[in-house]
Amino acid sequence: VVGDVNPKRIRELAEIYFGRLPSGPKPEPLRTVEPPQQGERRVALRLQSQRFIVMGYHKPDINHPDNAVYEAIGNLLSQGRSSRLYRALVRDKKVATQVGGMPGFPGQKYPSLFVFFGLTAPRKTNDDVEKALDAEIERLKNELVSPEELDGVKRRARANLLRQMSNNFVLAIQLSNYQALTGDWRNLFRQVEKINAVTPQDIQRVAKATFTWNNKSVGTIDPIETAAK
Repeated sequence: VVGDVNPKRIRELAEIYFGRLPSGPKPEPLRTVEPPQQGERRVALRLQSQRFIVMGYHKPDINHPDNAVYEAIGNLLSQGRSSRLYRALVRDKKVATQVGGMPGFPGQKYPSLFVFFGLTAPRKTNDDVEKALDAEIERLKNELVSPEELDGVKRRARANLLRQMSNNFVLAIQLSNYQALTGDWRNLFRQVEKINAVTPQDIQRVAKATFTWNNKSVGTIDPIETAAK
């Protein structure tokens, strides 16, 4: 519950409507952890669809000390038309019509994937997109991000937080997410501080450790070729 409310009255209403419901047993904690990947994995589909490619790399959960670094990498690569992936693959090389990279797929509570994706441009191949994505990933590993570029990432993180706070509905969702995922709603605000502390060396270190051949999985969709009648 967010907004201009009376906390005492909210608690009274919660007791009236929910206090009579018996609590259920707590779920068993997750004990299964996927072992480290030992080699590149690939899957290819042929469908009645446009060409599409997804690349995934295993990464830790939201409570890992490097989580803010992964968030910064995702922002650097994918947020807006000034992001590295958009400029390189869509604007300059024109191998994709849409592209992105995001940490925490399909979720963040447990170890998951840092996913890159590309919607392949007409007359281009998924291999063209993969090579272009690999080039940007290698750039992260081999070149330090400039202070100016990283400062832009940090400014956007602060701006995103302020935008979330201007809307009660979005703020409620974010506070609930951080409470459920990290155990403390205050981490929503601490996350900005952590991103602000990320250095170019942090980004290079995490990129080198994560974006490796043996930690890579690739999925592609190619259209079914129909014979001319």
